[in-house]
Amino acid sequence: MTTATLPSPAAPASTRSIDIDSRAAYTSFGLAYVLGHGASAVSLGPDPLIALPPWLPTTLLGISLAAGTVFAALAANRAQRGAGRHDVLSAKLLGLSWVSAFAALFLAITGLTSTAALFLGTPGLFWVLAVAGGGGFAVAALLETRRLVRRA
Repeated sequence: MTTATLPSPAAPASTRSIDIDSRAAYTSFGLAYVLGHGASAVSLGPDPLIALPPWLPTTLLGISLAAGTVFAALAANRAQRGAGRHDVLSAKLLGLSWVSAFAALFLAITGLTSTAALFLGTPGLFWVLAVAGGGGFAVAALLETRRLVRRA
């Protein structure tokens, strides 16, 4: 009778718990809403509060959104350092789903704001976007701080 020798099971891969700090991204996205849409709110409409160049609100919005995207990518890259191949693949797939969801959210917000524009008019719509969007990201940044403190 012969006996088969089986290799010993490999030790389970160590799972790392990495906290991703997204406060910089949330702050940049919040500032994008407050600065970009806020500049539109104060400079547009039948009786603008401030005369701004027409390109300035869009530029403020674009620069802040780009900064938020860079901060989000940096946070994701920090989280992937030292991760295994399967963890990196999972993170990339999760990132792809996040981009898809963000695009869907953008389309939904565009539709809602177009509808709101019918009821609120030009400056009112931008005030809502500045306050609700900026406020939402401010809440997200505060909750992120709270989450990180609890995990520490």
